Amino acid sequence: MKAKNLTCSLLLALFLSPLSLAAATQSVENLFLAKEHVARGDLYSAMNLWDEAEQEYWKAVALEYANIKARQGLGDVYREKKMFEKAIENYQIVLNNQTDNVDIQYLISLSYYDNHQYEQARIASEKALQMDPELAKAENLVRLSEAKQREQTAELAALRQKEEAALVTFRQIQEKKEAALAGSLIPGWRLIQTAEPRTMWTGYTILGATAGLMLGGYFLRSAGQESYDQAATAISKEYYLDRVDLGQTRYKYGGYMIDAALGMIVLNLVDSFLLKGKIFGGRTRVKPSLPDRERHTPY
Repeated sequence: MKAKNLTCSLLLALFLSPLSLAAATQSVENLFLAKEHVARGDLYSAMNLWDEAEQEYWKAVALEYANIKARQGLGDVYREKKMFEKAIENYQIVLNNQTDNVDIQYLISLSYYDNHQYEQARIASEKALQMDPELAKAENLVRLSEAKQREQTAELAALRQKEEAALVTFRQIQEKKEAALAGSLIPGWRLIQTAEPRTMWTGYTILGATAGLMLGGYFLRSAGQESYDQAATAISKEYYLDRVDLGQTRYKYGGYMIDAALGMIVLNLVDSFLLKGKIFGGRTRVKPSLPDRERHTPY
């Protein structure tokens, strides 16, 4: 039994040895190719050809995911491209494999700072300072991050005041427009005053429909009156009856259209004084255009 097991083990070893050798050979070849891609990436970086360098570093990463030099190269490339989040992501992979790499930790903090994430920059630079208490640039970055964070907080507070003032001014203007008599008489007028495209076009549609019904009814009733006048001068009975029927039809439907327009106006009055603008947009909730936030310029 033991001899049989030994024979099986030997056969299995003989079968797997070529596979293991091939896998090891492939792994060594990948490492060699990754090293070549990193070298080309470094050369492109020295020439400031950042796109070409990025492609070479990614080829190295495809062969060896945690290639330290390739990941650091990608971080440097993305810092040059102002793509700080991607730079931090690649630097972090390096730091995960080299936990005592103070230079990478400082680059992470610097990337946070350049991305205006001053609180994260302060925390990251403090970590770098803990790794090397004599790292002056990390200490300076801690102070700069704290100062910029205070400045950013003050700017945000000032911007919030601007936004609140803009809201107050907007509400005052809006209340003045809503208090105007035109809004109570003209359907859709308040919606037009919102200055929001979708709401404005809804208001124009309501106003146009009301005006169209009123004018259409007026012209249709006028046409009906003309038919009555033609009937009064008719010679034959058939022509007389035809003109009278046409006049009645035009007059009736013209009246319906005018009644519909008047109904819209009455509904707008009811909405203005009883329903508090639930139908035709009184007391609009449309937000005003707020001032643009000023962006920090990295040093």
